Amino acid sequence: MSLAIHNSTKSFVLRYKGKAVATINWLGDYGMHWFMKEFIVNQKFQGHMIGTLLYRFSENFIKSTLKENWKICINLRSSKGQEEFYHSLGFQTMSVNETGSGMEKMLG
Repeated sequence: MSLAIHNSTKSFVLRYKGKAVATINWLGDYGMHWFMKEFIVNQKFQGHMIGTLLYRFSENFIKSTLKENWKICINLRSSKGQEEFYHSLGFQTMSVNETGSGMEKMLG
């Protein structure tokens, strides 16, 4: 986890009694695009608005980097079964017709 945080453009960690219970890690160009690398909420803390609070906080940071009259695109890859959570944050599922196919290549 510390390697992922260290190599992110921006990371936010939420702690409870000194222990990390949630993190969101971003790659971004401070211009047009931000990609959510990891968004992890400890299972004990899920369903208590922790993830929503952490996401909104980080989105406000991203908005604060906006230049006047610019727009920023936030991309992510949802874990299976978490799509509704991201929909509740305002994300839309993109169709192949709108954006082309999402693609990946695994190495190693």
